[in-house]
Amino acid sequence: MTKEVVHLDFTMKTFDTSKMDMWSEEQWKEWRGDSEEDIGIKILLMNDHTLYLKIMEIYYDEATGDMFFGFDAQNKLDRAIHIQFGSWKIDESTNDLSHIKPQHLEKHSVVRGFQRFVKRTYLESWDSITIEINILDAETNENIRELEFQINKRLIQVF
Repeated sequence: MTKEVVHLDFTMKTFDTSKMDMWSEEQWKEWRGDSEEDIGIKILLMNDHTLYLKIMEIYYDEATGDMFFGFDAQNKLDRAIHIQFGSWKIDESTNDLSHIKPQHLEKHSVVRGFQRFVKRTYLESWDSITIEINILDAETNENIRELEFQINKRLIQVF
């Protein structure tokens, strides 16, 4: 089975806050944003005829040192599946999630949310994330699909 590699760019706006005292009203408005525009970190990983998978949030828990990823997933197949996470690489650190119980999705499921986390010393400066996923038949545990998502963060300075 050939691993499908999906390359994704995640663009984030940055602002030169050292010049805040010279910002115009329009610049302040853009920096504050609109509550309706505040979507946080949402990255569509896949949406095809078999699977919908999207990162809905990424956050860091300072108390535990865990970096949490919230996912939404939907199985579009007529058989139940397991989503088994493998190796996650965040910049230069690697975490193996293959020992974690797979996420079960019934056939033709509705969109369901779930979380996974990795140990991380800080969240602020990730530049790239690679996530390996195997889609398994829930009955036979046979590998249906191998996926690798390579996410690169791009910063765009607005002003």
